[in-house]
Formats: sequence, structure tokens, C-alpha cells
Amino acid sequence: MSHLHGDLQPGPNETKTPAVWSHAVPAVSREAVGYYHQRCSLPVLHAAAAALMCKSCFNRLPRQFCHECTTVLCELCKGEGHLHQGHLVQPIRVAAEQRRKELGGKLSALRNVMDEIQKKKTAIESISKSMRLKYRAVQQDYTTAELRLQEELSRSRRSFTASMAEVEKINGQVLEEQTYLLNIAEVQVVSRCDYLTMRVRQSDIALLKDDGGGSDDEELDLRRNLPTMFQLQEPELVRAEHSKPLEVGQLTTNTYIVNTDDEESGLEIAIEGDAEGLAGAAGATSGAMGAPVDLYRDIDMVTIVEETVCGSPGSFKSKSMDADGGSPAGAGVSAGPLVCQFVKKMGCKGTLPGMFNLPVSICVTPQGEVLVADRGNYRVQVFNRKGFQREIRRNASSIDNFVLSFLGADLPNLIPLSIAVTPQGLIGITDNYDNSVKVYTMDGHCVACHKNQLVKPWGIAAMPSGQFVVSDVEGGKLWCLAVDRNVGVVSYNRLCSAVRPKFVTCDAAGMVYFTQGLALNFEKHQNEPHLEGGFSIGSVGTDGKLGKQLSHFFSATEDFRCITGMCVDANGDLLVTDSGRKEIIQFPKEGGFKILIQEGLTCPVGVATTQKGQLLVLDCWDHCVKVYSYIQRRHSSIS
Repeated sequence: MSHLHGDLQPGPNETKTPAVWSHAVPAVSREAVGYYHQRCSLPVLHAAAAALMCKSCFNRLPRQFCHECTTVLCELCKGEGHLHQGHLVQPIRVAAEQRRKELGGKLSALRNVMDEIQKKKTAIESISKSMRLKYRAVQQDYTTAELRLQEELSRSRRSFTASMAEVEKINGQVLEEQTYLLNIAEVQVVSRCDYLTMRVRQSDIALLKDDGGGSDDEELDLRRNLPTMFQLQEPELVRAEHSKPLEVGQLTTNTYIVNTDDEESGLEIAIEGDAEGLAGAAGATSGAMGAPVDLYRDIDMVTIVEETVCGSPGSFKSKSMDADGGSPAGAGVSAGPLVCQFVKKMGCKGTLPGMFNLPVSICVTPQGEVLVADRGNYRVQVFNRKGFQREIRRNASSIDNFVLSFLGADLPNLIPLSIAVTPQGLIGITDNYDNSVKVYTMDGHCVACHKNQLVKPWGIAAMPSGQFVVSDVEGGKLWCLAVDRNVGVVSYNRLCSAVRPKFVTCDAAGMVYFTQGLALNFEKHQNEPHLEGGFSIGSVGTDGKLGKQLSHFFSATEDFRCITGMCVDANGDLLVTDSGRKEIIQFPKEGGFKILIQEGLTCPVGVATTQKGQLLVLDCWDHCVKVYSYIQRRHSSIS
């Protein structure tokens, strides 16, 4: 092994291997290593060279390609065995380009198929969405029919109860009359007994002087006058027989074919399904009071077909007339989807947060917060998307509390009549406790209190400039107040004079609408006084010039009864609450009118719209806020 070690000695230009490698690896000669590699690589080299050669002779590099044999050929083999046999032979480059074009065409066709598949999937998704909307619309129709049936049963119960009360009243009158006659007879008998007792106590001679025959006859007359027979009405229930089980309705299906190959057809089906779902969810139905929905779940609504719930308090028919009025026949249900559909009810009577006691005013901030003037609970409640947020009350100073408590007087309360919010976040409140206008921040901090030249401030509205417009119902004026949160009331000036202006609102252009006159809602609710409202509507601009007026008879056959609230939507249309009619009426800027909500309201006193497509109606006697969907009109611009 010494000669092997000697052969592996490093030369002058080689690196010396460490000793650890010389002991771990056995020494091998360079000739042995080279011979081993040569014998192992020869077959690989031959195979690689053969793959590159002509498939006929395997000696020369190929330059041609035979389409019939699908082999590559050299120049000599091309003519010998292929061209003479009529084969199509082309240069390799030309044949390769032709094959690439064929593969590119197939790839393009597959991509087209993939595009068609994606279009069909999109069409199916659109159809699936429209069908889901249809499912909801049918479910809503079923719920509407069920509520109609419940309303009919409730109406039948009310009629039955009224009939029973009438029968009870008639029988009570008969029995009371008979009791009255018996009381008279009893008085006569007692009087006769006293007379006879006196006669018995007389002396013998005096007793025998009078003849007793007349007395016996009179006694017989008394017996004859006693009531013996009278007529009563005995109630009895006659049940209405139903031959079949009571059902709300049955589900039927109509088969229709969808052609997904036609792109326009698929889109038309999807659009038609959306329209049908919208119309089904907002169809005109008959009124029925439903169960209240969960309180203060997110009051924002995306669209009517996405957020409409099953409970509905009634049907909301729409009727419209042009500006010149019209006949009642022309005031029918308008075509297309309805504007308002009941969504849910917020609140109930009580004193806890989120409950109301005779609420009187409502407004919405630009951030979507809802403010409600809770008059019966002496506070203003603020709600956001999650529900109750805070309340605003009148907090007197500690000295005032001490003095009033020492004198035995009641502590001052905040009795709100109307509220409004400026774009800057200031809350204006008309306070019935001391006939003043108070301005609060959103945190409930009072920054201003104004009483100068105000007799009975009632309505308040916020202008786009940040000023407040206040109506003095007894002073007969509209006042404009400028308020700074750090200073208070900066300035105030008279806007115009009017006859008992009470409720006010303002549009985006600064036009102020106000009610005039005195109208009473003669319907009584428990011990509450008659509700006062407006008789007609006027308007005034920021420069004090009067605008258009809505008289008491706003059409040939329609009139205001008791206006108790107003607001202006994003399109500039005026929305009016009439507690006497128990309706919400819309007056578009172009003229005419439309009744948005006709049933389901007890005593509407306020209305407001949100940016999420909602109509909030404040129902005073129902002590709640009723939320409706509100599809605003879209104005088209003509260039």
C-alpha cells in the first residue's frame, strides 16, 4: 500500500489533504477513477446522441419532419423513403410553428369554454339570488295573509264584544226600570203601613168613625200595580260552522325554463326576480296589528328586500293626485312597488331606558343617531345603531336644589315639546316647563337658555347654516337663533309672522315650513287632553319672503285634520303627520300628494327619515317608534 500512498502525495500546486481524511478514506489511484467514470458514462452518451439523430439512419442530425410518420428525418432520408411515397415532409421549424398554432387554437377554445362556464355560474348565482328574494316575498305574502286573517278574527271579536255589551246594556235598562218600579211600590206600601199603624193607635170612637172599605180597595190597587212580567234578551252563541280546516293559503309552483346560454336572458331573469321580490315584500295588504319585534336591534336597514321582517301592523295603501286635485276614483293604489313597508316597532310604555311615556318629537342626526323627546318621562333619549345610548335631563345646580327643597317646591324638570339637531351637533329643545329654548351638546351639557320675546315656544328646526328656527305659537312669530357652544345665543331675529305657528321643519336649501291655525284631534285617549295641531302649512325663505302654501283643503276631496309633525327627506319632499287622519302624507316638490302610511298608526306626532332608507314614525299614544322602509324617488337629470 506504500506505492498507493506515494501516488497520492500532493504536488507543488495542490492543496494538502488533512490527516483525518487520509485515515478515513481508502486511497485509490487516478487511473482507476478515470476508467470507472468512462465505462459508466458511455451508455448515457450513446442514448442522448441517438435521441438527437435522424430516426431512419441514426447517423445525421434531422432537418425535416414527416407528418404521416410523425418522425424527424435528415435531408437524405427525406427523399428516399418519404417523398417518393407521397408523405408530407416539412422543415422542423415550419412543422413546429404549425403545431404551436394548432395547440394555441385549442387553448383559446378551452379559454372560451372557461369564460362560458363563468358566465353560466354568474347567471345561476343571479337566478339563485332572485329566487331567494322570491322565497322571501312569498313568505311575506303568507305572513300578510295570516295577519289579514288575524285582523278579521280580531274584528269579529270586537263586533261580538260590542253585541254582548249592547245586550247587557238593554237587559240592564229593563232590570233597572223594574227595580225603580219596585222601589216606588215599596215606598207606597211603607207609607200605607205607617198610615194604618197610626189608625190602629187611634181611640175606639175615632177608629170607628171612618169607613174602611176604601182602604181595602186601595190596597187591592197597590197589588195590581206591582210588576209581574217583563222581557229580557238572553244571549246565545251561534257558532259559524267551517266545513274545511281553516288554512291561510297553499303553496303552488309555476315551472319556467331558464336558458343560461343566452346572456341577456339570464340578466333579464335576475332583474325580473329582483323586481318581483321587491313588489312581493311591499305589496298592499289589509291592516293587522302584529306582535312587536325585538327592541333596539340594529335599526339600520340595507334594503327592503334584505331586511323586511314578517311582522306588519297593517297595510299601507298609496294614493296620489296631481296638483289640480282629482276624483276619488283617480286616487287609487299607485302602480309599482309601494314606498313604505313596516319593519319593526321600537319601545313601549314605561320609565326605563328605551321606554317612552307620551313621546312628542323625533329627529335624526347626520351620524344616524335618533333623538326622541320623551315628554311624560321629562327627558330626551338618544339611540344609536346598537340601541339606547344616553338620556338628557334638566340638572339644576346644587344651590337651586337646596333652596327648592328647603321651600318644599318641586325640582325643575325638562318638559320637551320639540327637538332638532344642527350639523354641528347642537341639540335644540323647546321646554314647556319655563317656556324657553335650551341648547345642549350631544353629551348632555347645556350651553344656552333663551327666553327673550318668547311667549310660548313650541316647534324647533335646524337650518343648514347651523341656526335654529323656533315657532312661538302664542306670540305668532318665527324666530331665528344663532348659538355658539362656547358663548351661548349670539343673536336672534324675527323671521316672519304667522297665525299660531306650531310645528316647523327645514329643507337643505334653507326653506322653512311651518303649520298655521288651530286644529284639534277630538279623539280622547284615557285622561289626556285633546291634541292640538296645525290647520294648514306655510313656508318662508331665509330672506323672510313667504313661499308656497298648503291650505286646509290640499286637494278637491282631501283636507288636513290635525297636523302634528313634519320633516323633509333627501329629495326635498315634505312629509306630514296628521293625527286626525292617522296618516303620513308626502308632498313632492313637483306638486300633488301621496299617502305613504294609511293604517297601523294610533296617534302619529313625529316623522323623520334616515340615510339608510328608513322612515321613523313616532306614535304618541302607542308609546313607541315605528320603523318603515322608505324608497325615495330618484330624480333623473336631462342634459
